[in-house]
Amino acid sequence: MRADVQDFVLSLRGCCILDDFETPTNALPVRDQINLPDSAVALMAYVDDAGWTEQAELVVHVIMSSVHPDVEASVATAAFLPRTLRVHVAKFLNDILVDGLSDEQRHTIFSWTQCWALASLDQ
Repeated sequence: MRADVQDFVLSLRGCCILDDFETPTNALPVRDQINLPDSAVALMAYVDDAGWTEQAELVVHVIMSSVHPDVEASVATAAFLPRTLRVHVAKFLNDILVDGLSDEQRHTIFSWTQCWALASLDQ
């Protein structure tokens, strides 16, 4: 799957990083796409759909710690997640450890986690 950069930018408005007036209405659609692993897209979609739950927060911490060396999270806490979600987390960790991520992919994923974490402060 691909995560569209335009969708990512639009999501920034949802977490108060960008306001409506900062996105030009007559802009051409963004054609650049960042190719993220399916497992990352699945976890991001889960978190976006789950809202502000402890499970979503745990997933965000695991994702954040997986793409940034200064962030720590115990992968063992994933044991508290439902089975299907644990499978997605395991697949995500496998994708990172076996296939690796480009710097651009890491940056995109980390930016998304920061957006979620900043927005969660308001909750």
